[in-house]
Amino acid sequence: MAGAADRAYVHRGAGKRLITDAQLRAELELCDRYAIPQSQFLGAGDGRWSELDRAKALAFTAFRRSICDGCGTRPAEWDEEHGGDRFAYVTTTVRCPGCELIAHEQDQVPDGADSYGVRIGLVPRA
Repeated sequence: MAGAADRAYVHRGAGKRLITDAQLRAELELCDRYAIPQSQFLGAGDGRWSELDRAKALAFTAFRRSICDGCGTRPAEWDEEHGGDRFAYVTTTVRCPGCELIAHEQDQVPDGADSYGVRIGLVPRA
């Protein structure tokens, strides 16, 4: 049965806390990866999913779905009507040696049917 803290959390808007609380996002990311409730991760639970655990997991799922796969931002961050800023971010250029090596190797893959299913990856040098 849900306690007062569980009900209060559901009504406060879990998504807002996920936006501002990097620690909570990191905890819920690990909980999602290992399919455990946050209460168990924190050492307070017995492995059963409480109403609060379920609310946090659902909020985290909704939060992740709101993030662009390409740039990692949320539309609301740009939308001034939702408290965002059209100029919230600036671009930066980063060169990754691994990605550079992969791109170079991709140039060597032939065109046409010979390239079907070819994926380039990195493995540690033996």
